[in-house]
Amino acid sequence: MKYASAAIALILFAALPAFAQLDAYVSQTAISISISPEHPAPGNTVRVEAHSTLFDLAASDVIWYVSGRVVAEGAGLSSTNVTAGAAGSETSVRAIASQAGIGSASAEAVIRPVEMDLLWESDSYVPPFYRGRALPSEGASVRLQAIPRFRDASGALVAPSDIIFTWKKNDSVVQSASGLGKSSAILDGPVLFGTDVFSVDAKTTDGTFTASASAQISSTEPLLLLYEDHPLYGMMYHRAISGQTSISEVEAAFAATPYFAPLQNLGGLKYAWQVNGQSVAGSATHPNELTINATGSSGQALLTLALTHATNYFLSAAGSWNILFGGNDRGSATGGANLFNGPSQ
Repeated sequence: MKYASAAIALILFAALPAFAQLDAYVSQTAISISISPEHPAPGNTVRVEAHSTLFDLAASDVIWYVSGRVVAEGAGLSSTNVTAGAAGSETSVRAIASQAGIGSASAEAVIRPVEMDLLWESDSYVPPFYRGRALPSEGASVRLQAIPRFRDASGALVAPSDIIFTWKKNDSVVQSASGLGKSSAILDGPVLFGTDVFSVDAKTTDGTFTASASAQISSTEPLLLLYEDHPLYGMMYHRAISGQTSISEVEAAFAATPYFAPLQNLGGLKYAWQVNGQSVAGSATHPNELTINATGSSGQALLTLALTHATNYFLSAAGSWNILFGGNDRGSATGGANLFNGPSQ
């Protein structure tokens, strides 16, 4: 019996270190901390929350430390707010939860503020010097550019070549566009009347910095605008012809511009011009341009244009404009016909 008692004692003493190790492990893993937003920008208010499957946090005393300083404590205080620091800074957050009869446990997280912009535009047509963004229409692509600003502890920016970019369209990863240093991507635009979400995840190769950005992009229809091509001032891109316009001269040249058409240039477009219901031909060298001479005519000219494409059957646009020419004389246009079919003055 003495030998049996000694054996049992040895077993108990041998098990004590194992239980001590288990207690240490539990104290380090019993709770965890989540951060929202997950990738805060500098100065953002960050919600930090403790979670546990072993502790009843509602019945526990919780103490919150930020950079080693107590910022909040109380019974059941499972969350608090923290202000993110400047770019390149690190803010440590620690939570200690204590519950009677169980013990205490802690968890720690680090907040690293990041900034990333997502710029985009379509490869659809816009005229020279257009200062806006080209919007996608059916058949156009979308060009995207991620601009991360990850600063290390010294304040230096992490080069895009050291960042892994993962591009997604509607949550589906585009493998061909993703990879190390791939900060830009060209993806198919949304279909006609459709809307897609384009997003990018960026992280450094060591996983220290991560960020995400997204943009919801809708398809648009080409917008047909008309401009006067003035003999002295050139193309009057600063002033589009409205639906009802007066022109002081008796002769004027006009040019149609199909904003956001899914093409790089105006090749392949078919222009069907009409003046007061009569088909007229545009310029032989620039079919998007039309010159009207109103000498000897009276009234308004109803100018209409239907635009299509030789191969892209989804591309179509139309416009109409009432134009009153100044200095009109009574009489008829060339060929004896009243070009405008308007009332005599």
